[in-house]
Amino acid sequence: MIGHGDDSRSAAEAARASRYRKLVRWYPADWRKRNGEALVSVLMDEDDAHGHVAPTPLSSVTVVVAGLHERFIAPERLNRVGLAAQVVAAVFSVWYLAVIAWAPGISYAGTFGPFSNPSAIIGAMLTIGLGCALFGRGRTARLVAMLSVPVTILIGILSASHSWLGPGLPAVVIFAGLGLMAGLQLRSAVDVGRVLGALFLLILGIYLSQIVLARLPVLTSSAAGIGMTIGSVTSFAGALVVLWPLRPRLRRTELN
Repeated sequence: MIGHGDDSRSAAEAARASRYRKLVRWYPADWRKRNGEALVSVLMDEDDAHGHVAPTPLSSVTVVVAGLHERFIAPERLNRVGLAAQVVAAVFSVWYLAVIAWAPGISYAGTFGPFSNPSAIIGAMLTIGLGCALFGRGRTARLVAMLSVPVTILIGILSASHSWLGPGLPAVVIFAGLGLMAGLQLRSAVDVGRVLGALFLLILGIYLSQIVLARLPVLTSSAAGIGMTIGSVTSFAGALVVLWPLRPRLRRTELN
């Protein structure tokens, strides 16, 4: 009987510790590897001292807030590759806004202040991300860059459905790709090359597709049209192949 009682207590403690470990998952993975078990022990000791057998709502909220701070706000300096990705994304956005979207005095559906379309929002986000990176807030910089991706896609959808003056599909793909590149935890110049290479192939595929669709009756019966169609499909497939090795990196960025 004593043995069964000990087993029951051990099982209860294990289940309790498991609940605390799930709570600690709000912290990033690298932090958990260094401090996760120590934090679980501290939380369990504190609850024991107050007679609690499970995390209280207050302690849970405290851990969540602290974990989110560590994940997205705590100081972190990006490596050279990560900082370079932030620079490339911000520089392109500034160039696009200054050369393509700058249109003071124009009043048209979708205009955004002195810009021809709301891509200024994306440019501001990527520029803020670079500023965060330069001031040692790498986690925040990556978060802002990642958030720019759904914003870019939303603006692209609204632009296409409401006939705005941009951004066009190529610009949306470039903005989304650069935002993704700046948001990922890239480790080498090869990683940056993969993203940029995939962007080039995607843009090439888009242009070839647009040519084929615009002249479909003529091109479908010609060798040039068949070649362009094959080239378009190959470009999209090539972009996927180039990016495939970064898939685990994207998963870690989402979950860690």
